[in-house]
Amino acid sequence: MDYPLALALVDFLPVLAMAAGIALLVPYTARAAGPLAGRAALAGGVLVVLGGLLKAVWKLLVAAGGPDVAWLAGVQFYLFGPGFALLAWAVLTVRRPGPPFWALGGFALAGVAGALASGATWPLLIVTTVCATILGVRLLLLSRQPAGRALFGFNLLGTYVMGLLASRPEQTIALQWVEETLNTLTWTAFAVAVLRLTREDVPADDRSELTGEKPSPLQ
Repeated sequence: MDYPLALALVDFLPVLAMAAGIALLVPYTARAAGPLAGRAALAGGVLVVLGGLLKAVWKLLVAAGGPDVAWLAGVQFYLFGPGFALLAWAVLTVRRPGPPFWALGGFALAGVAGALASGATWPLLIVTTVCATILGVRLLLLSRQPAGRALFGFNLLGTYVMGLLASRPEQTIALQWVEETLNTLTWTAFAVAVLRLTREDVPADDRSELTGEKPSPLQ
């Protein structure tokens, strides 16, 4: 299929939104759950963003008439599975003892091994779906504001809808415009929701420094 150049460029927007959200999530996780969780979130975020970026680069190359470097598109599955597993484990440790690291780590490694053994990506799709769901639900529960919960809920629902649309055998240009628009909105909602979440946990003294307001003696 011939990708329009404009469509290929739009494919970078959800990656940028995802990167912005993860850039906010990493220090929040480190502050709320400790440096180990922060490092896990950073490693997972790098893998997830890299997977999305390489897929966008592949589409841009094809749209510009360059070589079809298929591995740029296919490698995202091997990056998303472990990446979302690390992110999910990190946020599960916020405000409570999390599961042992080997639980989600072993799940991700099993998905990678299954994909390599079968030559198919469905084992990694299972890992990605499960871990992205854990991540989204946990973030939704961590948020104390209805607006933040709604945004995390939209992000979670959007990822499911995206999966359904991407699985359609006939990928027309019109359908891909719908997919990329939804994908951009989905990850923009994620970035805004994470921003709101990080502001929820700012202590009153820090808020007063940012806003110039004096904290109430009752806070």
